[in-house]
Amino acid sequence: MEAKKRAELDMTRGEPAKLLILFAIPMWIGGIFQLMYNLVDTIVVGRFVSIDALAAIGAAASTSMFIMFMGNGLTNGLSIIVSQAEGAKQEARLKKAVAHAVYMVLGGGLILGVLSFFGARPLMELLGAPENIIDQSVLYVQITGGLTMAVMLANGLTSVLRAIGDSKTPLYFLIFGCILNIGLDLLFVLGFKGGVAGVAFATVLSQLVSAVLCAFYMTKRHKRLIPDREAWALDKAMIKEYLSIGLPMCAQSGVLCVGMFVITAVINSFGSDIVAAYTVGGKVEQLATISFSNVAFSFSVYAGQNFGAKKFGRIKEGLKKGLLIVCGLSVVSTAVMLIFARPLALVFMEGPSEYVLEAAVSMVRIEALFFWALGGIWTVNSALRGMGKVKATLVSSIVELVVKIGGSVLLPIWMGYTGIWISAPIGWVLGMAPSLFILLRWIAKQDACEADFTK
Repeated sequence: MEAKKRAELDMTRGEPAKLLILFAIPMWIGGIFQLMYNLVDTIVVGRFVSIDALAAIGAAASTSMFIMFMGNGLTNGLSIIVSQAEGAKQEARLKKAVAHAVYMVLGGGLILGVLSFFGARPLMELLGAPENIIDQSVLYVQITGGLTMAVMLANGLTSVLRAIGDSKTPLYFLIFGCILNIGLDLLFVLGFKGGVAGVAFATVLSQLVSAVLCAFYMTKRHKRLIPDREAWALDKAMIKEYLSIGLPMCAQSGVLCVGMFVITAVINSFGSDIVAAYTVGGKVEQLATISFSNVAFSFSVYAGQNFGAKKFGRIKEGLKKGLLIVCGLSVVSTAVMLIFARPLALVFMEGPSEYVLEAAVSMVRIEALFFWALGGIWTVNSALRGMGKVKATLVSSIVELVVKIGGSVLLPIWMGYTGIWISAPIGWVLGMAPSLFILLRWIAKQDACEADFTK
């Protein structure tokens, strides 16, 4: 019992800043290993296959991310329901949420898999993928998207554990999965000469093994989460609630990915060199944002548990401290990227052209100046998601989408590919405005209710 208490954090009691940091530390470490799934792919392909293969993965990135985000929209809905049930101490509801999540993963994974396999080529053609890389891009999407059920299962299981306050156990499975992914990458690419297909299969297989082991762990250590016969019975109210959260989150992911598709199409029009630069710059940025992203994302669990426990004052208190932590870490990340963008970019490239390298470095440095806005929008939207107000975050995503599309299409007319790099930060700043307004209005309403109660 003591070991269980140490593993699970009760976000409804204790100092908010301390809780957020304690919860985020394993997620920081896990985030690094999660990134390594993709970073190892990029490094192995960039250094041991070819620049064209690296560009192919970059051209497929927006499509692969769209599939992943749609799957995450469903599994993240589970996280919200579980965290609120955990805060309210509703064990029967926990079991029912897990059972219905299985239905969602099976159904959603099957639909996304079929669409990925048959829609990969038409979509890559629509996005204007260069002829010299389109076949490899299509193959990458068909493998990673066609087998996305494995990724959804892994993400769903770890979301459940985090929702009950256990961020350490998912870390262990991430570390194992990452090590396995590295081994499979080297085996499939260097040993079997599998190229792009090899790294795609390595990623999917490592996720699948991690998911199976995580499920086995839950059956042994968290029996209160294992659905009983009653939990498996289809509940229309639960499905409706699930979809009321999951579908807007899928729509939000879809909205963001539409923007990514447009940006990808614009980048593709500049040729495979800029596609490769965009790929490398994106990987470097992922390394940079680990420092503050996991604190921001952990706020969803904090807000969810306190919302379920009806401790609204703690949400306000935690938000203030969480934003201070996130902003401070984002400033540090900005400084690191301004100084080390070039050597970090070189990690992913073997004998790069100066043109590709400079384009990647300029992307990282421009967007790093606005990491504070990225951290802010992540934290505010995490708070809203934890409270179940996912429609509000959808509005934020639409604003961000419109700005990014407009910027990526218009700014390159005068600024070349640099205009694409600038459009993203403008989207972060303006996209945060509606979410912040909705959250502040909710806080003001709670303050007014509290004032009336104390009279």
